[in-house]
Amino acid sequence: MKLEQVIILSVAVVLFVIGVHQSFLYGVMASYWIFMLIAALLFYYKLRSNRYRQAAIKDTLTKKKAPKSVKPRQRLR
Repeated sequence: MKLEQVIILSVAVVLFVIGVHQSFLYGVMASYWIFMLIAALLFYYKLRSNRYRQAAIKDTLTKKKAPKSVKPRQRLR
């Protein structure tokens, strides 16, 4: 997991805790924007992780295996 993904996920978790706290104090309608921001961050996190996963799969598929060293045949006498 890259640092950017860790930061996005951490901010989403912190905002979730803040959103739940604000919901208890002021109601869900007052903290609705916090939950929408959490949803946007989670969608962005998923988008980034899919991009990294697809790039890794593409890299493994396009790598060519090194050819094995072929020994010359020896003559039989």
